[in-house]
Amino acid sequence: MLLVWRRSALAVPDQLGLTVDARAHLNTLVGKTIHTIGQGRPNRIVAIDGAGVVVATLQSPNGQRIAIAEVQAAMDMLERTRDLLIDKKIVGYRSAFIGAVLATLPGAVVSTRPRRVRLERP
Repeated sequence: MLLVWRRSALAVPDQLGLTVDARAHLNTLVGKTIHTIGQGRPNRIVAIDGAGVVVATLQSPNGQRIAIAEVQAAMDMLERTRDLLIDKKIVGYRSAFIGAVLATLPGAVVSTRPRRVRLERP
């Protein structure tokens, strides 16, 4: 028998703890400024736009759209491994922004050299 888990706006428990829904978490950050790990560059979450999140930075003050699926993939990886290196090769092109989002999760502990996020939730 094949079981399929469907994500909703609510968090759904899994074997490792609590799976975070990226869209729901990003909605709590709309209007807020979060800072990248290490360099502390500001990223302001402007809006959720369909399948993307609009993020304003110093280089893109009007905002750039980033796929929520990329954020969700990193959240899922962090949930599985409990410790994630924030690197373009692992997290993707917008790794600095995604790392900043992961750092806002409950139980997240951040290291700067190398840039990584660890979960300390039970």
